[in-house]
Amino acid sequence: MARRIVVIGGLAAGPSAASKAVRVNPDVEVLLFEQGENVSYAICEIPYFIAGEVKKEELIAYTPRTLKEKKGVNVRVWHHVEAINPTRRSVVVRDLKTGAKLEEHYDRLIIATGSCSRMLGVKGENARNVFHVKTLVHGLQIRDFIESAKPKKAVIIGGGYIGMEMAEALRGEELEVTMLHRHSLPMEGLERGTRERVREELEKHGVEFVANVHTEGFVVDKDQKVTHVVTTNGSYEADLVILSLGVTPNNEVARRAGIRVGASGGILTDQRQLTNIDNIYAAGDCCEVKNIVNNRQMYLPLATIGSRGGWVAGENAAGGKAIFAGAIRAIAVKVFGIEVAQVGISSEEARNSGFDVAAETISAWSRVAIMPGSTKVTIITIADKKTRRLLGANVYGEEGAVLRANTLAVGIQHRMTIDVMQQWDLVYSPPFAPLWDPILVAANATRKRL
Repeated sequence: MARRIVVIGGLAAGPSAASKAVRVNPDVEVLLFEQGENVSYAICEIPYFIAGEVKKEELIAYTPRTLKEKKGVNVRVWHHVEAINPTRRSVVVRDLKTGAKLEEHYDRLIIATGSCSRMLGVKGENARNVFHVKTLVHGLQIRDFIESAKPKKAVIIGGGYIGMEMAEALRGEELEVTMLHRHSLPMEGLERGTRERVREELEKHGVEFVANVHTEGFVVDKDQKVTHVVTTNGSYEADLVILSLGVTPNNEVARRAGIRVGASGGILTDQRQLTNIDNIYAAGDCCEVKNIVNNRQMYLPLATIGSRGGWVAGENAAGGKAIFAGAIRAIAVKVFGIEVAQVGISSEEARNSGFDVAAETISAWSRVAIMPGSTKVTIITIADKKTRRLLGANVYGEEGAVLRANTLAVGIQHRMTIDVMQQWDLVYSPPFAPLWDPILVAANATRKRL
């Protein structure tokens, strides 16, 4: 039985793992190291903090003190784990305030080191007005810069989920916003019709979307601020630059310890979140996860997956027998006036996975058509002709898209067929849903195609 569990990382998976371990075994000592100042805060809400919709104090779920008082977890912030020694069952930790090094023993180790922001690798990207949106510190810096420098023109590099949220946040602050994207349409990975609708919504709200463009560098003035973003399609004036390039697994300390990683660089674990080294578990954005739709490994850095994986790692490190079977991908974003959601795999992923794909698109009313506030919801289904399984879906519209995507996600996770989906008994209530819900309309249309 483990007497001491050490956790590396304090954002989502780490605190989840640590708290679960204490609940499973109150006698175990749990020590969590975090290299930054803050633990257990709401990273996904950062764009809404920048937009002024939530307050800083509302972002903090637990402080080091409250994590100790309420969850029984000992936390040391400003401590960076530099090395793992599996043979000695110890970690080498540097106190970032004093510079001192110490060695800490563990019986079980949980790695939850998260992810790192992708960099462009061009001169000038460390200028004073160039920001990532990855941490609470980043959010505070952007908010402070907007309030103090009063920027007028913003350039967002990258057209993914964070780019969408930041475009809305900055337009809400009355900045002119230009989005530079390397593909022809935003939000790579969604179906083409969904991506076209997203681009339409961006442009409708004054965002200049520049497609098929690569950033080559920045023009930086004497104050170390970017004045222009230089691209393959000319230069764009900027007072503020947001880098929305995605993330990569933070796996360096794990790799040096001999822990296996996958094609994406994410740590590989089994269903218990155990790595290839005994007594070392891993969870969160530093890991790959099994896609249970096509049974392939994927890198999907989401707080939901991180927390669930953390729970399993924490329970098992403390002596439990929990299982995390994998995920389907369930993700959504608000793009100005529309909700956009993806569940399961895309049509391209399905074809690459060997499925015989049938895709169908429908639009139907979110409520009874004559009811005030009723708008169209569009559903794109991806199904397998052979098994008739629902493999994935895109859902978008002004209201009701995300909740319908959640319903479809359950069907995908439980490997339901379109025939079963067509028989779902869903609510009919004029203010909320029509007699034939868009989900049922989609199921009927997909059955015909099959």
